[in-house]
Amino acid sequence: MKKIIAFVSLLFILTTSIYAAGTDSSNEVVKPSSYTSILKMIKEEKYEESIKALEEILKKSKYQKDPDILTHYAFALRKTKNFSKAEEYYLKALSIDSQHRGALEYIGELYVDTKRLDLANQTLKKLENCRCSEYAELKNYINK
Repeated sequence: MKKIIAFVSLLFILTTSIYAAGTDSSNEVVKPSSYTSILKMIKEEKYEESIKALEEILKKSKYQKDPDILTHYAFALRKTKNFSKAEEYYLKALSIDSQHRGALEYIGELYVDTKRLDLANQTLKKLENCRCSEYAELKNYINK
């Protein structure tokens, strides 16, 4: 019995750790198997490639309600200077999870990129009490 409890506990910890890396949503949608490789593409700044891969994922309706996937898609769009479409997808992510720290940070950065500092500062205020890296990163982005 102790072994079973230990195994279940370990499984829970590992699952939680996997989802914590690169997401901050409590969304329970299981990510597609290709998602990890797409995140790697984004880290490697292969934005066009990641956009195409994410568009394939987003063809399935269940993923259109996943704020993490929507946020990463918007991030790649923003990095290719497709600001209007990126904003549309950040807002979709935030309509699902209004406290999604990644979406808030990145839409704030988009506001800076598009010279809307008033909106960037309003977004920063939404992250003010989270004591999270997203707050510090957005604050630095605004002040650079």
